[in-house]
Amino acid sequence: MTRFLIRRLVLIPIALGLVNFLGFTYAHFAKPLRAEHTPYVQAVEAGPLMPAYSEYISDVFRLNFDQKVDIPGASRGVPSLVGEVIFDATLASLGLLGLAMLISSILGVLLGLAAVKNDPPGVHRWLTWLSTTGLAMPSFYVGSLLIFALVWYVIRNGPGTEMPLPVGGFGWDSHLVLPLLALIVRPTVQLAFTTAGLLSTELDKQYIIAARSVGHNWRTIRNRYALRNILAPIFLMTATLFRMLVGELVLVEWLFRWPGLGRLLAWTLVPPQLTSSSGSPLFLNPPVMAGTLTIVAALFLLMDFLASILVRVYDPRVRTPEIDTHVS
Repeated sequence: MTRFLIRRLVLIPIALGLVNFLGFTYAHFAKPLRAEHTPYVQAVEAGPLMPAYSEYISDVFRLNFDQKVDIPGASRGVPSLVGEVIFDATLASLGLLGLAMLISSILGVLLGLAAVKNDPPGVHRWLTWLSTTGLAMPSFYVGSLLIFALVWYVIRNGPGTEMPLPVGGFGWDSHLVLPLLALIVRPTVQLAFTTAGLLSTELDKQYIIAARSVGHNWRTIRNRYALRNILAPIFLMTATLFRMLVGELVLVEWLFRWPGLGRLLAWTLVPPQLTSSSGSPLFLNPPVMAGTLTIVAALFLLMDFLASILVRVYDPRVRTPEIDTHVS
């Protein structure tokens, strides 16, 4: 366990440093190339990479984020500091991700438990239909359906009808409803299907039959013995679902105009529309792209690190040196 923790704690900063450098390098060299073929992107010269990156890293360690950029949709003539832009986007995404993971984890496990048949062990058929439908609907598709439903509601009720929920913008209120619904559908049904499958298999094992034969009821057997033995794969599945949610943030935040890391990353990767001769200053901005990619990578690595620790805490079989070597 100690060796595993040391290895991960050493590898995580190295991986983040590599992601940061590659993100900065891509933006540094790609923007001049795009400017040659895109008339609405301001022409720039790449210049030497290492001096520019060294200056950027020096500013990061000194917490100096004096560079200012204009945020699309913000007030004209009021530029924002790069550090403030990335910090605000990180808070917005972490809040959305945290709520989505909390809701989908609770609902997924509860649905999975409700779908398990005790005697004989098995899974109710309704979960198969529910999971098949949910897994076939990615987050951006669910979000599009929700927007369509609200538009249909307004059209059906005639002129002057207000939207029952905001379809875009930021706020820790009703603005959260649509992005959360779009994000939680797929991970909820996937976690429910995984939980039900694991639990039904566990209930069919010999020690469960022995516990039942000595008089334990199904609720005690399921909650005290079987559920504990499937916590490790559930933790790993939760980490996988978290990574999936981070990947879907780009489309969901862009769809609902949520000012988080996903939308910020889209601004740095997607060329601006033909609205001005200079385009968006965030497009292929090296500090913004490097910082955004580093934080996204940190979310991936930290969630994986946390899940690996929980697996080793709840499943002593993976704490042996032989297995620990293969797993890590």
